Amino acid sequence: MATPQSGIIPDHTKSGIFIEADFQTKDLDTIKQACIQSLKALHDLQQQYPEAVLGLTIAFGDQAWKAFNHPEEGKELKPFRPLGNGLAPATQHDLLIHIQSMRQDVSFALALDVIEIFGDRITVADETHGFRWVEERGLDGFIDGTENPQGEEKITQVGIIDQDQVDAGGSYVLIQKYLHDLKKWNNVPVQNQEASVGRSKKENIEFAKEVRLPSSHLGRVNIKEDGKGLKIVRRSLPFGTASGEHGLLFCAYCARLYNIEAQLLNMFGETDGKVDLLLTHLSQAISGAYYFAPSLERLQNL
Repeated sequence: MATPQSGIIPDHTKSGIFIEADFQTKDLDTIKQACIQSLKALHDLQQQYPEAVLGLTIAFGDQAWKAFNHPEEGKELKPFRPLGNGLAPATQHDLLIHIQSMRQDVSFALALDVIEIFGDRITVADETHGFRWVEERGLDGFIDGTENPQGEEKITQVGIIDQDQVDAGGSYVLIQKYLHDLKKWNNVPVQNQEASVGRSKKENIEFAKEVRLPSSHLGRVNIKEDGKGLKIVRRSLPFGTASGEHGLLFCAYCARLYNIEAQLLNMFGETDGKVDLLLTHLSQAISGAYYFAPSLERLQNL
């Protein structure tokens, strides 16, 4: 039975570290060994701090994954492309290291270990540290991840490739960094904020489809095909500093890249020209990349 990597299933964690990097070596054996050593570092810290619920995902961009020559696995993977006439830029990299836990200090300890293990085999393009904010709200004041599947069984059904597939235990990943203009957002009346999201701000009550604006966030991402919702597993967290840049590090896992891409195409106006109102009033996407996270067994035997 294939096992998903440990950074995917745990929910409601308090800290996350997202590192995107590019390979600086063509010697894939050294990359393989770094993955194995990183899993050993993870295991050691999990044993030392079991209450931290420490998890690690190592995932690969399209070109990097193809280099390992497992063509039947991760077949949906593709490079991220710009969307919405530049509203969603593409910043595809080779490697994603996603760490999450209940403790920021333990997350950071693992990040130090993993970066030392990979060493000069990679060049880090971006490192973002996320945190769980009050009441699990985003910096926009709305509760984040309400649509997430709840419970390990449902998370697995949505986020992990089925056991009857050749790449069982794997998952597709989206990473996007959004900067928030909170001064602009806070000048938007709460009623208009709620209309932009499609949900009440304080009570977190979803508006009925009949009254929801087509360009609201929920109007863009709550997609159904053949009566079934195209669900994803969000592992997003707020990030940033109070005096500088801040926003949302959007991280999504899914058994199908199709579900993730369908939501993005709707958000950025690629399907019908309607753009998510949050992009008008609050957020600017500054990065975008797709990755494939193989099962734990495959990661140990790339």
